[in-house]
Amino acid sequence: MKILFNPHRVAAFTWWVVFIGIAAMASAPVSDIKTALYWLTAAVVQATILSSPVLLLSMLWRILRGYSVVNAVLAVLTFLLSLATTVFLMANYKLDQLYGFYVNYFVVNLLITPGGVEAMGVSHSTMFSLAIGVMILAGALWLLLSYLPVEKLTLKSLSGGKFLAGFLCLFVAQALWFAWAEYRYQRPVLQISDRIVWHVPVTARTMLEQMGFAAGRPDADGGLPTGRGTVAYPLQQVGDLTVNQPYNIVWLVAESWRADMLDPEIMPETYAFAQNAQWFKQHYSGGNGTRMGMFSQFYGLYGSYWFDILGQAQTPLLLDTLQASDYDLMAYTSSRFSYPEFDKTIFAGFADSQLQSYTEGDGWQRDRKNVTDLLSHITSAKSPFFTFMFFESAHANYYFPEESIIEPNYLEDFNYLTVDVEEDIELIRARYINANHHLDSQMARVFQALEKSGRLNDTIVIVTGDHGEEFMEKGRWGHNSTFSQEQIRVPLLIHAPGRPPAMYAGMTSHLDLPATVMNLLGIEADPSIHSYGGDMLSPDFNRTYTVASDWHGNALITPELKMIFSKKSAANSASTTSLDDEPMSLAEAGTGYRSVLERFTRELSRFYNLQRRP
Repeated sequence: MKILFNPHRVAAFTWWVVFIGIAAMASAPVSDIKTALYWLTAAVVQATILSSPVLLLSMLWRILRGYSVVNAVLAVLTFLLSLATTVFLMANYKLDQLYGFYVNYFVVNLLITPGGVEAMGVSHSTMFSLAIGVMILAGALWLLLSYLPVEKLTLKSLSGGKFLAGFLCLFVAQALWFAWAEYRYQRPVLQISDRIVWHVPVTARTMLEQMGFAAGRPDADGGLPTGRGTVAYPLQQVGDLTVNQPYNIVWLVAESWRADMLDPEIMPETYAFAQNAQWFKQHYSGGNGTRMGMFSQFYGLYGSYWFDILGQAQTPLLLDTLQASDYDLMAYTSSRFSYPEFDKTIFAGFADSQLQSYTEGDGWQRDRKNVTDLLSHITSAKSPFFTFMFFESAHANYYFPEESIIEPNYLEDFNYLTVDVEEDIELIRARYINANHHLDSQMARVFQALEKSGRLNDTIVIVTGDHGEEFMEKGRWGHNSTFSQEQIRVPLLIHAPGRPPAMYAGMTSHLDLPATVMNLLGIEADPSIHSYGGDMLSPDFNRTYTVASDWHGNALITPELKMIFSKKSAANSASTTSLDDEPMSLAEAGTGYRSVLERFTRELSRFYNLQRRP
């Protein structure tokens, strides 16, 4: 049995493994001969692209194989690179199974940013399974290369020049085909492309329009700008804003806290607190992930502004005003402020001593430690103070101690590599419920301490989630994948000193929080110059639509429907749905949405300096 293998043999084997994997995963939408031809062409092209590092090493070996030492080194490198390519392909499809997307800039950002992997809640059993899996895969690869007649699957007569020419022809053919299909909205081709790992979407909308071809559908993105410009925030110089009613502020945000968890059995203490607060029953996060959900509630801007705000290191007007008004500032997180980059955006104006990131132990243990420190700080803080806390208990893989178990039939070992999400979803949801029960106990510590000390009389308390969490109700688990109600609906409670308890049934949004808090503090600033929101406690408040964002774009949400401005979403699901996420056509929606869409389109770029945009 061979220890080292001919790199050409390894490269050929790698290409076939990748091709078969891609072709198998992308085959579902194939319905006729035409789409089957595109499917095969695209699979061949992408298999060649993903296998190219191994293929290039093989070509280098052909040139240098006369040198024995070089030959051995290249043989080892080719085998390791083949293993890495196979692991990469499998990792992508596991990501797609769990979250609905492949390795992308978001994932890379997560991996390279301190705290990113921790934020995913990866368990020790997952890391152990990953190590064992890679070792088993390496052994299987070695055995297959030893015994499988791979040489019969290679085209030895095909020279490098002919191979490159053939690949370029196929690449151009599938790129042109996709461009046409995207323009004409040929759904099967778009679905096939979306199932191909790292597919390169070549488009030619402008050229095809100039040539006189009619588009197959209205542009799913509505021709809407998506940022990447100079943000004018706030729109004008607001001068020295004054806090005329210097209440203290305690701002509590729970990771992955969906609206229906605010239940008397799951979260009795928080439910009791809600009865004595302003409870907003139809509240929407500004995104389906932490980044956009947090960003929208402090800036009042759509999530699509995140990228440019990050580039400009612009801090939120609300926190700038509190700092200028000599508030005692302190923020705690059971994750990290560096992932997402809140230390460069929301809390960029805070000193290092004003940011506590505690990451030791499970999420529930971190929450307990941080709440203890938060309460100690409140006791000694000078008034007025602003204190923020980000809870991690309810984040996957959903943490809780034994005493917080109210759903005993739960998945005990949440191993990302071995879990079958669809089969185990109710057991997973039971973990989530237990985690929320523990979250309730920690929020209760804050409520009780404030009440016992008399601080509730002069403290605004905000309790909400960064985003929701789905458990396959609409076909996905987790968040950051779709704009389903489960992923974007969150609780919102506001305790405002002197205001009697009330429940609000109308649509509200994280976008409204800055304007609402500023008005409670007596800060005189027109909300339209610093946010897309308004004062939710104003008698004439009436939100006719809201916007939620993800890494790729926005979703327009009205009380009747949702319009999702994303080609990826349009390829995978309906671009227009009812409020409860049932696919629908615009014809079914009547004409009422048109004025809302026109306003949304007109206002989307309000906070961009269009004259200075690149």
